[in-house]
Amino acid sequence: MQKKYNPEQTKEKIISISTALFVEKGYDKTSMQDIVNALGMSKGAIFHHFKSKEDIFDAALTNIANERMAAYKNLLANEMKNLNARDKITQIIQISMGDSGDNDNELSKILTGRANDPKIILGIMKFNMEKSAPLLADLLREGIIDGSISTTSPDENAEVLLLLLNLWCEPMIFECDVKRFRKRLEHFQFLMKISGIDVVSNELIDNIIEMHRKYLR
Repeated sequence: MQKKYNPEQTKEKIISISTALFVEKGYDKTSMQDIVNALGMSKGAIFHHFKSKEDIFDAALTNIANERMAAYKNLLANEMKNLNARDKITQIIQISMGDSGDNDNELSKILTGRANDPKIILGIMKFNMEKSAPLLADLLREGIIDGSISTTSPDENAEVLLLLLNLWCEPMIFECDVKRFRKRLEHFQFLMKISGIDVVSNELIDNIIEMHRKYLR
């Protein structure tokens, strides 16, 4: 009996295979023909589900973002549930910065070695603004209530924190040596502190530098 066609499973397959290609080759160097060949499907069949390669890439990033948000929410609801908001944010920063290393996080893999790909950088910015910032802003509001955070602008500061941390303080995007990287992190620490978000300790800075050491000149 012929297997029944499942459009959702087909979309998931397209996203999964395409994500692997984007990780391996980068967005610009992955052609629609590469995707067609890897899937063993016709272009018409793929375009039935997605309008373009860009549409596939956006779906891949959305899928990765949703998985990451689910993982963070699980941590907050379980392992971190008894921490105050400040400590929750500090731990999430360490986890997210650690994702730039050797683990299996697909967002990190797309970034690794592809840091100059404008499409990928834009995708990370969108991920930060659309997915991460609302979660962080809620944590900042929680911190205002429990007294561990004193910012008066949780939404704006959540966006600024993420843009600084994941772009300006990302040595795969803006290359630097250890000394320059430490100065960036220390200035980031200073900016957060004067904003009422004292979540970056000296120990955290040391840990982040160690996790990124292989990317530093």
